[in-house]
Amino acid sequence: MQDLSVEFDTEAGVVRAVDGVSFAVHAGQTLGIVGESGCGKSVTALSILRLLPRPMGRVAGGRILFRGEDLATVPDARIQQVRTGEIGMIFQEPMTALNPVHRIGRQLSEAFLLHQRVTPREALERSVEVLERVGIPSPEIRVNEYPHQLSGGMRQRVVIAMALACRPALVIADEPTTALDVTIQAQILELMKSLQQEMGMSIILITHDLGVIAETCDDVLVMYAGRVAEQGTVDDVFDRPVHPYTRGLLESIPRLEYERKTRLRTIEGMVPGLMDLPAGCRFNNRCTKVQDRCREAAPGLDRVGDEHSVACHRWRELPAWQQPVA
Repeated sequence: MQDLSVEFDTEAGVVRAVDGVSFAVHAGQTLGIVGESGCGKSVTALSILRLLPRPMGRVAGGRILFRGEDLATVPDARIQQVRTGEIGMIFQEPMTALNPVHRIGRQLSEAFLLHQRVTPREALERSVEVLERVGIPSPEIRVNEYPHQLSGGMRQRVVIAMALACRPALVIADEPTTALDVTIQAQILELMKSLQQEMGMSIILITHDLGVIAETCDDVLVMYAGRVAEQGTVDDVFDRPVHPYTRGLLESIPRLEYERKTRLRTIEGMVPGLMDLPAGCRFNNRCTKVQDRCREAAPGLDRVGDEHSVACHRWRELPAWQQPVA
C-alpha cells in the first residue's frame, strides 16, 4: 500500500476517511491494524478489494500493489478474479456475510465455481472438505443447513472457510472475533494461525484488541483518524511505543499487578469526526504532550529504528517507555 487516500461524498461535502496510509505485508507474515472505531481500519481493508460503497466511496489517491498489479486501477473483471481467488476476506459479522436464504453448501460452492473449473458436484465435495479443514463437525450435514442453524462460532468458521476456499495468498480479517465469546475467540485465532502455517498465506488482521495483536501478529500499524500514528514490528511497538496515542492504548489495558481500587487509565475524549478534524496532528486535542507546533503542522513519519516509524513532532523529547505487554 503506497500513500492510500479514500474519500466519501456526503451531504455535508467530501470527507477523507483515509489519508496517506502506506504499509507492506510480507509473504507468510501477519500485519495487525489497530485503533479505535472511526480511525479508518475497515475502510483501508475494503479499499484493497474495491468493496467501498458506490458511488459515494472511492480511492482518491495512492497505489495498492499486489503481485505487481495496482488493484486500484485494474479492470473490474480482474478484481473479480482477485476476490476470493487470490485475496480472501473475513468479514466482521458472519450473519451479514452469509446469505440467510441460501444453504451453506451453495454459498461455499460459488467460490469454487467462479475460480476453478469444477462441476457443481465437485464444488460441493470441495465445500465439505474445506468445512472439515476449519474444524466444523459433520461437514457433510452442515453444507445442507442454513446460517441460522449454526452457532456464532460455527458461522465464523464458515466465513473463514469461504475466504480460504481457493487457497488465497492473502487473507484480510476484519474484526473476525468481535461478536464471539472469549473461548470461541481463542479457537478462531488458533485456527487462523494453524491454517496460515499450513497454507503459507499472509494475513491482514484488523482488531481493537491489542492482546490479539501481541499474540498473533509480526508487524503492527496503529491508525488514528485516517492516518498512520505508528508502525513497526510487534516487539518494537509494544516494548518501545513512542507515539502518545500508542502509549495511551497500551496503558489502558488492565494488568494483573493493578491493585483492586486502582483506576484504569483512559484516553480522554473521542476520535474526531471526519468533518471536524483538527489542524496539525489529529491527536492534538486528546494528547497530554501537545505543544503549539502540534496544532499548526501535521507531523510526517519519522524513522525510529530499522522497521519502526512514528508520526509525532515530540517523540525524540519524550522519555523512553518500556513496558512489554504480557
